[in-house]
Amino acid sequence: MSRRRWVVSEGDPAAEAGLCADTGVDPVMARLLVNRGAKTSSQARVFLDAPLTALLDPFLMKGMTEAVERVIKARQAGEKVVVFGDYDVDGVTATASLLLFLRQVGLSAGHYIPERATEGYGMSEAAIDVIRGDLGASLIITVDNGINANAAVDYATAAGVDVIITDHHQPGEAVPNAAAVLNPNQPGCEYPCKSLAGVGIAFKLCMAVRSELLKRGAEKESLPNLKKGLDLVAIGSVADCAPLTGENWLLARHGIAELSSSAKPGIRALKEVGGLNGGRMTARDIAFNIAPRLNAVGRLGKADCGVELLLTCDLGRGRSLARFLDDENKRRQDIQRRMFEEAREQAASSFRPEVDKIILVGSDKWNQGVAGIVASKLVEEFNVPAAVVCFCGDTGKGSARSVQPFDITAALSAMSAKLVKFGGHKIAAGFTVRREMFESFREGMLALAAAGINGDDAARKILIDCQIPYVQIDKALVKKISSLEPFGEGNPQPVFLSRNVAFTSLSYMGPEGRSVRLGMDNGMEALGFSMAGRFSGVDAASTRFDIVYTPEVSTWRDVERVQLRLIDVEPAAP
Repeated sequence: MSRRRWVVSEGDPAAEAGLCADTGVDPVMARLLVNRGAKTSSQARVFLDAPLTALLDPFLMKGMTEAVERVIKARQAGEKVVVFGDYDVDGVTATASLLLFLRQVGLSAGHYIPERATEGYGMSEAAIDVIRGDLGASLIITVDNGINANAAVDYATAAGVDVIITDHHQPGEAVPNAAAVLNPNQPGCEYPCKSLAGVGIAFKLCMAVRSELLKRGAEKESLPNLKKGLDLVAIGSVADCAPLTGENWLLARHGIAELSSSAKPGIRALKEVGGLNGGRMTARDIAFNIAPRLNAVGRLGKADCGVELLLTCDLGRGRSLARFLDDENKRRQDIQRRMFEEAREQAASSFRPEVDKIILVGSDKWNQGVAGIVASKLVEEFNVPAAVVCFCGDTGKGSARSVQPFDITAALSAMSAKLVKFGGHKIAAGFTVRREMFESFREGMLALAAAGINGDDAARKILIDCQIPYVQIDKALVKKISSLEPFGEGNPQPVFLSRNVAFTSLSYMGPEGRSVRLGMDNGMEALGFSMAGRFSGVDAASTRFDIVYTPEVSTWRDVERVQLRLIDVEPAAP
């Protein structure tokens, strides 16, 4: 029945015993902490206590002193500042977050986000002309972009406009000659957390400017409470799949708490259209509810209304904008559905699973705005890296998504001679390729993937934290597990294996009965979404099963009970 390989963590028995003795956690929690890199009591305490005091000093980041000095100079001189953002959720939240802070500390600040379809990613000479001329700015602060905008920075500098770059993408051979560059991944930067999202780096700049203003005599009460801005940091970090470990986890943890009770009218309106009208928010709510709506406008048009939504002080205006975002998201879903069907058909017709370790597809009919989502869905479907290229005229703009440990941006760098431009992270990147070079580019990427991905890499693995009897799963344990939230990239939801499990009942649910609800002898239930086929022809009442699952507490009519969300299942060995 199972087509996936189960890999149970061996843990670290000595470290786990130490955590049990030093912190009082039980053995299951000790295993979960160790599996997430918390092998000492001090590391575990960050997870268990989540103190904001554990945030790193922003001045550890290379370029921070210069960036802060330039911002304060602009404040003192009354200069106009423009935040140059990006059209994805990370870029939109970073833009709104920095704009809000700059205005609160007395700067005259506006923003500029290029349109994806007509302008593309990052700064351009045309955009700089608008910023310098129409907007009258003498300082640009980039967020979530700029680390490879060498020519644009030189153009701005020659025109009398200084640039501060805040970015988290991988730098090229030389960083731009800007007034300051903030990027933990740039050469010579010793900042410990290398995986901050763009909004996280913008937040660190806010921390540093606020700290310096306090040193220079500003009244604490006159400065913004940065904790109230962590809701935007959490949205951008989760949406951009920043690893939820270390400082990222801490920012997201407190940010989701702020998001749950946020007083921002735009956030309230966004939660309303998504049906999130009460209770504690989760990273899943961000990823599957809030982020898609904020992303939709940037994918299909201009992202400025997303920034306006996050900044508005008027609930009526917020609701109007949130409804527009919701409509755009529905339109995006329709476009995406059709495009994925075509991309999957094209991939299936040429993909050779025994040979090919990457998928590259392209069309003149596709929408560039949803290419990244379609690439991600191809990765899920075929379990190999995928690139989706949208051609227009002589060029094609592509979005690529990868699987561990294949570094997709490094692969694009190796193929740079065949590309117009590229950039991104290890598992997500964008690129532009000329039409006549696409086939040779495709052949080169196939060769790189074949050399860089072995059979184990491409196998459908399920990483399991530990094997325990399912009767050990109770409300107390599940609530302890919640101390590790938010779950996401780098901090996955805990996964357990229980063997020789008997189900007392089976019923079908959902569209066309594709999902199952299974009763268990201790009163718990297991839910298997899209798993009805796994029980076809099997007498669930007389067969014992090995199950892989995540436990959760569900509430129905104010009654809480534990249920198991099945990930995989197979008949137990005799």
